[in-house]
Amino acid sequence: MPKYAIAFVAPGEKNPLKHRIIESADQDTALKTFFNEDITEFYTNDEQGFFYFKEDFFDASCSAGSVIQIE
Repeated sequence: MPKYAIAFVAPGEKNPLKHRIIESADQDTALKTFFNEDITEFYTNDEQGFFYFKEDFFDASCSAGSVIQIE
């Protein structure tokens, strides 16, 4: 199963960088796991919150996150 290195700069944090390696079947599932376990305090814990997280994550002008498949 592939592994994904995910990093995200959380808004308003003293130590804003959140980083994890997540083993998952695909990138979307890895991002959903990261969102549910590490990021929900910054967004609503529902599909709308996940949508805004991904929108911030993949913003072409000023992305707040990065995901790289490592295996």
